[in-house]
Amino acid sequence: MTVLITSNYIFDTRTKSTFAGFVQIEGKRITRVGLMEEIPEDKKRIDYGDNMIIPGFIDAHVHLYLSVLLFNKNLSYVSGLSEKEVADQVPRLDVVNGWKIGIGWYSSEFGQNVYPTRKSIDHICPDIPVLLISGDAHTIWMNSKALEVMNIKMETVPKDVSGEALADTEGLTGVFLEAVAIHYLAQILEPFQENFTKEFHSYCQHLNKMGITAVGDVALTGEAKDDLVYPALYETAQEDTSLRINFFPAMREETLQIEQTAKKYHSELLNFGGVKQFFDGVTSTHTAFMKEEYAHPYFSGDAGAPLIAVEKMRCLILKANKKGWPIRIHTIGDQAIRLGLEYYQESQMLYPLPEGKYNTLEHLEVMDWNDMHLVQQDQLVISVQPSHLLVGWEALDAEVGAVRAKQMFPFHGFLKEGATLGFGTDSPVVVDVTPLDSIYYAVARKDIGGNPSHGLMKDQRIPILEALYAHTKGAAMAVSRNDIGSLEAGMLADICVLDHNILEDTIDQLLQTKVIATYFNGILLDFK
Repeated sequence: MTVLITSNYIFDTRTKSTFAGFVQIEGKRITRVGLMEEIPEDKKRIDYGDNMIIPGFIDAHVHLYLSVLLFNKNLSYVSGLSEKEVADQVPRLDVVNGWKIGIGWYSSEFGQNVYPTRKSIDHICPDIPVLLISGDAHTIWMNSKALEVMNIKMETVPKDVSGEALADTEGLTGVFLEAVAIHYLAQILEPFQENFTKEFHSYCQHLNKMGITAVGDVALTGEAKDDLVYPALYETAQEDTSLRINFFPAMREETLQIEQTAKKYHSELLNFGGVKQFFDGVTSTHTAFMKEEYAHPYFSGDAGAPLIAVEKMRCLILKANKKGWPIRIHTIGDQAIRLGLEYYQESQMLYPLPEGKYNTLEHLEVMDWNDMHLVQQDQLVISVQPSHLLVGWEALDAEVGAVRAKQMFPFHGFLKEGATLGFGTDSPVVVDVTPLDSIYYAVARKDIGGNPSHGLMKDQRIPILEALYAHTKGAAMAVSRNDIGSLEAGMLADICVLDHNILEDTIDQLLQTKVIATYFNGILLDFK
C-alpha cells in the first residue's frame, strides 16, 4: 500500500529548512521525497496544507522503566523547599506493592550540604516503608521501616560500588548516594515488573501523542549490579506498540553478558545501541567532578571526584569502542567533561567506530569554555537536556559560583564549534516534558512561566531550526540510528505532523504548537 502525504512545510534535516512537497510511504518505509511539482498524478494523497511535516521526535536520553512507573502512578511526584515540606507529603502517597514511593525532591533546596533523615518520615509514617527518590535520581531517602524491611545495616551496605550511606551518631540516616542508592532502588522496584507490559502500552501512547516514536534508554548506574535497563522485559511488552527502544546498559570490565545482549537485540524495534557509564555525579550533592573547589566547599579541596577512577574510565571507553560499541558518558563537572572529551579523541584515533555510530557525552552542564574546541569530533554527539536548564536554576550560583554558573549549558557555544547536538529529557528527572517544551527551553532559555524573565544565559539561545534538528536527526545520531530521524528515501516512516511551521514562530508562539498526527512504520496512529 502506498501512502502519499503532502505539505507546504516539510522539514529537511540536511538543509534545516522547509520545502513544499510530498513524502511517499510504501509499507513501513519512505520510498520517495520530492517537491510539489513532482507529485505522482495517480496517487491518492493526504494533504496537510500549512501543517508542518517533520521526522518523528526522538528522546535520546530517558530512564524508561522509572518513567513508565511514574506515568502509571506507581511513583508519585514530591518536592519542597525544606525537609519537613517534603516529608509532610508522605501521607498522601498511595501504597503500591507495600511501599509509599515518591520522586522529585532535591537536597540542595534545603541548603548547601543539608540532607534529610529517616526521623522526619518516621514521625508521620512509622509503619509503612517509604522511599523518596531525589529529582536527579542520584540519591534516595528512606524511613526506618524501609531500612528494616530491606535489612539495611551499616555492615551490609555494599562496599564495592561508589556512593555513600550517610550516618550520624545514631547510625544510618536513611539517605544513600549514587551507586549505593541505585543498588537499593533496583531491589525495591523489582516487583513492579509484573504489571509492566500493560503499563508500558499506556506510556507508549502518551509518548506518541507528543510525536515521539523512539527513545534512548540509558543505564541509571554504572556500577550497581542492576542498572534498570531491561531488554528482556521490553521485548515482552513491545508487541503491538509504536515505540523504538534503543538501550544502553552499563559498561563493565567483564563484557561477556553485554556481548550476548548485543548479539540478541538488534531489531528495528528493540536495539542494543551501545553502553553507558558515569564519570561523576551532580552539582547539588558536590559529586560532580570539578577542576576547582565548589563555591561553598564542604571541606578544604572539595571539588568532587570521579565515580570511577580516571584511568579505569579511559580503559572502559577504549574497550567499548574497540568492540564497536558506542559509549555514552555522564559528565556534569568541567573536569569530567574535559577528560571525557580527551579520551574520546584518543579512542577515535585508535578504534574508530563503524559508520553511523557515535559516542556521546551526556549533560555537559559546568563547561569550561577553554575546552570548547574539543567538542568538534566526527564520531561524537553532545547529548543535552534543555529542561535541565531550569531545574533549580536559582541555586546555580550557590552550587558552583557565579562565574562558572554564567558558562553553564552553552548550547550556542557547542554549535559554534561545529558540534552535533542531540536532545533528550532525562525522564523522569523531569516530568511530562514534551519535545516541543525542550525546543522552547533551548530557544527561550526560560521555563513555561517565563522565568527567569531575562533568560538564563540568554546569549546561549539557539535558533528553532537547530533545536528541531537536535530532537530529530541529532537525537537519532545520539542513539546511533541511521534509519530514523530524517525524511529521506529508505528511512523508516516515523513521522510527526505539527499544526503549523514552527520555524517562523516567535518564542511565545512556540508554546502554542500542537502535534496533530503521528505516523509509526508508515501507519497513522489513532489516539481515540
